[in-house]
Amino acid sequence: MTVDGWDGRGLPPVARARIARAADDGVKTSLLSTAGAAGLVAAGFDVVGEVLGTTVMQIGWTGFTGCGWYGASGGMFGPGTVVSSRTQWSGYAPYVNALKRGRDLAMGRMTEEAAALGADGVVGIRLTDERMEGRKREFMALGTAVRSRGRVRPARPFTTDLTGQDFAKLISAGWIPAGLTYGISVGIRHDDWRTQSQIAPFAGNTEVVGYTELVNHVRADARREFAERAARIGGDAALATDVRSHVWPLEIGENHRDHVAECVIVGNVIARFHTGHRPITKSLSILPLRSMR
Repeated sequence: MTVDGWDGRGLPPVARARIARAADDGVKTSLLSTAGAAGLVAAGFDVVGEVLGTTVMQIGWTGFTGCGWYGASGGMFGPGTVVSSRTQWSGYAPYVNALKRGRDLAMGRMTEEAAALGADGVVGIRLTDERMEGRKREFMALGTAVRSRGRVRPARPFTTDLTGQDFAKLISAGWIPAGLTYGISVGIRHDDWRTQSQIAPFAGNTEVVGYTELVNHVRADARREFAERAARIGGDAALATDVRSHVWPLEIGENHRDHVAECVIVGNVIARFHTGHRPITKSLSILPLRSMR
């Protein structure tokens, strides 16, 4: 099935129209600030144009969302916190896979448009995940495609969420972005007797150990996936630039209440291309000539 002659593969018609328009009028649109554009030029790169990738996902099946708790009173026989990577207990893997597919499709379409423009990379990327009506989610990747003035071309455009200024600093220090990556995890934990007693109205100021365990496990699992995806890209280091998480309650059944946590980590894989002890460019010292009195 096709929509407007597009079957979902390759660039959508609107993206191809943007490419043709950029070739016709020669106007190079950008999402960079004035300082970011100046930093980009100083680093030896030129703006090619604004690029966009987007997709809308229907997430109709999240899997069995139980925590695997099977004990009697007290809730002492459950497996504790269960994260999405351990599918033997939790069915959140289908939900997490849908989130990953949405991000990957948006990033892939944005990068494909940048390649069609002859770009070497995309800087200042904004990744968004917006909830729509019902169970639909829109994933969008938006950035500025850039091209080096040098003669060495990468096999595929690099991606980074660094600003133009930070990108210029990275280049001047002998590093280049290899790719933007992420890690996602969703975990669920039963509100056992101890947790319920710690959140009771008269419990006072005390740590809710169960919730602490939940967020720690989910963040650790997201960091593990972030590291694994970064390793597949290659490079010499990874810089985490954003860590977001939220927790919400879930009523499984009568006398069975769980809490769910989701964590997303986004960051940049970077590679070293200059191994000298000094950066390629030096900072310029500026001293005031006026009296310091």
